[in-house]
Amino acid sequence: MPIPPKPIDNGGLIDPRRHGDGRAHTPPNRGWDGNPVQQRQWQDNRGRYIPPSHNHVTIINNTTVINNINHVHRGWNVNDHGYSWYDWNGYRTCHRYDTYGYHWWGFYVGSDYFWTRYYSGRHWWYDPYYNRWVYLHDGRWWWQDPVYPTVVYVIIDNNYYRYQDNAGTIIVKPDPTPPVVVPPADPTPPTTPAPTPAPDDETMYSVDGTRSVQILGAAKEAYLYDLTATDPNSPAAGGKWLGTGVKSAKFVYDDKHEADGTTTQVIRQIELDYVDPTIAAVADVNGERKITITGTERSADLYNLADEKAPAQYLASGVSEIKLVNSESTNAAGETVRALKLVIVTAKDDAGADSLLLFNRDGGVYDPSATPAPPEGTQPPAPSPVERMKSSAAFNTLTSGNLGW
Repeated sequence: MPIPPKPIDNGGLIDPRRHGDGRAHTPPNRGWDGNPVQQRQWQDNRGRYIPPSHNHVTIINNTTVINNINHVHRGWNVNDHGYSWYDWNGYRTCHRYDTYGYHWWGFYVGSDYFWTRYYSGRHWWYDPYYNRWVYLHDGRWWWQDPVYPTVVYVIIDNNYYRYQDNAGTIIVKPDPTPPVVVPPADPTPPTTPAPTPAPDDETMYSVDGTRSVQILGAAKEAYLYDLTATDPNSPAAGGKWLGTGVKSAKFVYDDKHEADGTTTQVIRQIELDYVDPTIAAVADVNGERKITITGTERSADLYNLADEKAPAQYLASGVSEIKLVNSESTNAAGETVRALKLVIVTAKDDAGADSLLLFNRDGGVYDPSATPAPPEGTQPPAPSPVERMKSSAAFNTLTSGNLGW
């Protein structure tokens, strides 16, 4: 997901009630060569007018184009409301200064065209169905609520979603506001139509854009998606079920120190809050394992999400924290693959003191010199009594990296 925009003050915000709407400008009937314009206004297969696409954004957000636009603005005669054509980077571009005092720019790309306003350093596009001016930021189109400036919505698949950044977890929730003008319906609806986002549905994105969690329906079903999968029909791209009755999800990160001295954030684990306040859970980044904490006794059980027939593996009671540790390897394609290696459970010991318990990915006692975990779907040996270590010493050992991988 993109970086959230900062609120725009009133001087930089276009309001259709004060600054006009899409009717403030009419595209020309004739093109740069004097012949009738053959391109059609940009729309989807239903005939619905939609904001410029990702490919269009690449064209209009080009540094050369922006510099040229600013140059035209600085030298424009405000008494001139005619059309002027330019050829920039191989694309035909048209300019007009409207009677409200705004500069409009038309981009004629292939068989389509679209017009935007360029104002206060931003491209703006008018949504004729919601009567909203949306602006371009970080490759996406946004709408800022004029009454509540800190509330912003991002357009995803031509639907509005309220955008929130919750400490490294991007949350988007469908806007329930109905359009002022109903958009055209699909003339040839698919046999299995795509589900319409429900007002209570939520999607949480990691800041690195590699994962998302969707919470859907009245049952609050949570699904994890790998956004790095290039084939949308591949198993990796399919949603992995995490749980039912999930209220929210949060991505938790580790700092990774690169060889060039830079530091990046990588996902350590996904934390799930439930509608039932006595339940909480932690899942690994690939949706293969989940540790659920339940009841007043704070009992932790590990679930193998890759094998629904595998029984839950009891870990401990009196649990206050779960921390996952991941290993990295390189696959045949040279890509870095992260997988759950170790589960660290903070729990009360017999004396009531916080201690750390170390488990492997299948709930057995963690042994750094042990052979690799058994294949998915098989059960590890029953765990022996767990070694308990006082928090400070054990934690220093864990974070030192001297664990055998």
